[in-house]
Amino acid sequence: MSHKSNYRDGDSFTKQAKKEGYRSRAAYKLKEILEKELKLKRSSSVIDLGSFPGGWTQVLREFLGNKAKITAIDFQPMKKIEGCFFLQKSIDDLKDEDFEEIKEFLPFDLVLSDMAPNISGIKERDNALMINLIDSTLSVVDKFLGKKGSVLIKVFQGESLDYTRAALKKRFDKVKISKPKASRPNSNEIYIIGKELK
Repeated sequence: MSHKSNYRDGDSFTKQAKKEGYRSRAAYKLKEILEKELKLKRSSSVIDLGSFPGGWTQVLREFLGNKAKITAIDFQPMKKIEGCFFLQKSIDDLKDEDFEEIKEFLPFDLVLSDMAPNISGIKERDNALMINLIDSTLSVVDKFLGKKGSVLIKVFQGESLDYTRAALKKRFDKVKISKPKASRPNSNEIYIIGKELK
């Protein structure tokens, strides 16, 4: 359930990703948001939830360099990215003890989620599944994000956006919406950012 969509057509971002060696076109979404919205230290600790195939993890390593502590989690096996810790597990099955292996990485400075459910086309079902993933992300935020840390979550416009915005306003001093250029214009995905955990 907790995985990213794979785009295989030949749009400009897909072609650019192949040319530049990124595992997915989603890499450009994170690059834009990191450059415009999130100021991270080179020594930051970041977790990428639902990381397969690794496009966002690649960008984190490139953007932050070797001093950063980067953790990636997905239920699908992911090809190794040098210097990153990968845990193969569904976010729905995560337990606190799973974080024992990376306790020196805690607390995180940034929690990322580019997760989305398999879309059925049934609006109520899709919203419920998306909110379940959002709740799992918020659980990681509540337990493991450091004070003044940030979160970036993909949501759908409509119910899951409203739900997440309300949840983040309770937790963060600043909440912002972003629609990166690499996000398809006809897609109802949107990204919501929470900055400065209270």
